[in-house]
Amino acid sequence: MRLLGLPGLDPYNFPQQEAWRYRRALRRAQNRIVASGQVILGPGVAAFEAAFAAWIDPALAPESAVGVANGTDALELALRAAGVGPGDAVALPSHTAYATLAAVLRLGGRPLFIDLASERPVLCPEALEQAIASHPGAVRAVIAVHLYGEACDLGRLSALCERQGIPLIEDCAQACGTRYAGQPVGRHGRFACFSFYPTKNLAACGDGGAVVARSPDDAEHLRRLRFYGWDASRQAVQFGVNSRLDELQAWLLATKLNDLERRIAQRRQVAEWYRQELAELPALRLPGDGELWRHSYHLYVVQLLPALRDRALAACRAQGIPAGLHYPLACHQHAYAAERFGSRWSLPHTEALLPRILSLPLHPYLPRRQVRQVARALRGVLVEGR
Repeated sequence: MRLLGLPGLDPYNFPQQEAWRYRRALRRAQNRIVASGQVILGPGVAAFEAAFAAWIDPALAPESAVGVANGTDALELALRAAGVGPGDAVALPSHTAYATLAAVLRLGGRPLFIDLASERPVLCPEALEQAIASHPGAVRAVIAVHLYGEACDLGRLSALCERQGIPLIEDCAQACGTRYAGQPVGRHGRFACFSFYPTKNLAACGDGGAVVARSPDDAEHLRRLRFYGWDASRQAVQFGVNSRLDELQAWLLATKLNDLERRIAQRRQVAEWYRQELAELPALRLPGDGELWRHSYHLYVVQLLPALRDRALAACRAQGIPAGLHYPLACHQHAYAAERFGSRWSLPHTEALLPRILSLPLHPYLPRRQVRQVARALRGVLVEGR
């Protein structure tokens, strides 16, 4: 923790803390690029893709992971590879980062918003099954979002999608390092999509993303999709876009991938400090592991009474604590989505959750004294009434 004493280094700022710790790795990445002369889709990307595929599942071929420009592109290309096109219905939770919906809209798809599980910010299998039954033959794909670092009920969701013949796409943007049944999430869907945005558990120094495909044919399709639809001879044989992971990010991510399990353990330690500091506070629900899964704590999102949430948020911010809301609006409540698809959706669990959530700062390097500062701010609202 000596690094925290450096002038100007903010203990709450994860990208700043991360950039300082990996500054030498970034220089090594630059040197590799100078040595190879390749900045796009070179040896660094190939090495990272192979390492990432093996990390998800050692049984996967090295080509199963396909690096792309960002997490939104990862979702869009997975949807395209799954055969989703203009007008096709895609089932997804409305409570997610808007990027999930943006990927559907970019290819002209039609969102079918599904409610959350009771008391959890992830897709409800029963609600999904009812929606599929209410729209026979219409749902062309399901996006299961592992929000905040929590895992969806992958066993039930994958079984349901398999019975219905519907591709399951795991949105793992906030769950790199989350485990389900002892294994990293990303193993159950036909595709798994990741973001390496600088705030993520596995963070680039800029944008980046990846799609992991179970099938070699799907992986090859994705490789053509990300590069104009070109085959090995650079002839366009299908539709394609320009969405490529660059060498600088790939070399840096490969280094950070080696540290990922340790970083997740550090996140879990900070979450344990929060549990110790906040467990006795009234009317506060803390996140934690499930019966079949282990949290990676991309975000630390507590729940409290709506009447107290905004007061707690204001108290934190008044003390320089960067608490936040992920997310103040569900996707169907955004003006553009409401205008195009209507705002009257039956999503009772989603709409009950939104006014209760509060994101507290958490990253692998957060000192315990900052956790105590956050706890004091919440205690002032929830116990002392300040």
